[in-house]
Amino acid sequence: MKVSYEPRPRTLRAAVRKILHSYGAPLGMFLLFMLAALYVYMGRLNRALPDFPRTAPDFMQSAKAERRLAELQAALAADPEDMRALAEAGRLKYQLGPARYVEAIADLERARGLGLADARTFYYLGSMYQAVGLYDFAAQEYRKFLNNFPKDAEARMLLAKLCYTAGDYPAAVREYELLRKGSSDPVLLENLALARWKNKQDYSQTLSDMRAQGPAGAFLADYAEGRINYDVKDYLKAATLLKKAADSSQAAEGFADQAALFWLAGDAAYKSKDNDGAYVYLQRLSALAPAHEEGRSLLAKLEKARAAAAKKKK
Repeated sequence: MKVSYEPRPRTLRAAVRKILHSYGAPLGMFLLFMLAALYVYMGRLNRALPDFPRTAPDFMQSAKAERRLAELQAALAADPEDMRALAEAGRLKYQLGPARYVEAIADLERARGLGLADARTFYYLGSMYQAVGLYDFAAQEYRKFLNNFPKDAEARMLLAKLCYTAGDYPAAVREYELLRKGSSDPVLLENLALARWKNKQDYSQTLSDMRAQGPAGAFLADYAEGRINYDVKDYLKAATLLKKAADSSQAAEGFADQAALFWLAGDAAYKSKDNDGAYVYLQRLSALAPAHEEGRSLLAKLEKARAAAAKKKK
């Protein structure tokens, strides 16, 4: 008996035609839709954006950027609706810094209005809207970017901090919790603890997780819990925690908020009637940030009181 073998379809199009012929249009169209959805989903997970500078070390040199902008302006004078030229001009103005942000926003919005589809635009607009104080617009743009690149931790952190700054604490907690799934960084956990506190949620486990990570985590946990107690005016508890943090601040490599730590430690000590402790931290603050007005004022008050007490002893 002669057996014939039908050749296997070599392309997606041939496979779809065979499905349509054999099983009818409804099933074929359903399967085609599912294949297309899978393609889009996989593309979203795996694609990477080319030429996506975000920070100064990746930016074009200013002089070169200005020369390229002059070329783009000439192209736009000839064709004001050249969306690609508008988009490139907007990106270059973003790289040139905050003084050009308003122009950059206008260029990128104009390009988008003309039909530009480029996920980089969402990130750049989010960053610039945030910089000029338009937080609602910034959050919208970051969310659009994350819809395309859900694993971008940098953009999600920016969105989380933005939500916190804007007072949208439920959204901040949600974004920090998503970040936590891929990281146990103590700075991330510190932000999560503060967001949970602001959102009236229990944050004790987050602080425990931070302290379990060693000296750096314990330092940030003491600092976060100290700030929380300071804000609710439990100055005695705040002073204890902030003193502990201030005395171990070297445990957090690269900690950039020492002036705020010394101020809070000094003021909490003063408000809990520990003038000697307050004097120690305010002196440290004065050495680090001599222009800190509140610290300078309180330190002068304490020095005056100490001088008066010393004079009385004589």
